[in-house]
Amino acid sequence: MSESVKVSVLNAIAIGRSVVPLGHAKYRIAGWTVHVRFCSVNTKASAKFKFNLNPNTLSADYELWICGSPTRFYLMPRSTVLMMYEHPAAYIDRRHPEIRVVSLDVTDNAATFAAGGEKLDVRRFLNRTLDAAAA
Repeated sequence: MSESVKVSVLNAIAIGRSVVPLGHAKYRIAGWTVHVRFCSVNTKASAKFKFNLNPNTLSADYELWICGSPTRFYLMPRSTVLMMYEHPAAYIDRRHPEIRVVSLDVTDNAATFAAGGEKLDVRRFLNRTLDAAAA
């Protein structure tokens, strides 16, 4: 992940608050823990991104998905991530049964996370700040 992209987005969601690293992919901002995932742009499918949900993801207050650049990111509360993770038909990674796979299409802001094409409209999480998320 481009460190500069990650820093840029973390600062954007923090709105002037300090960002404190808590390991490789987690950060403390004010009283919240944010887990960060970055997905590069695929030249063959530039609007499609894949993200994994795992137990580390679930230990944060918010999940932050960065889609290739600092101009498109999604900040979701743990409750939303948990709903996708615990869905009975969630897509399970073949090699790691504790990981769930989510496909995100930024054209229609839809996260497909379970068999049968189960989707979640994530538009409300697009480029969201922590202040907006916590309100």
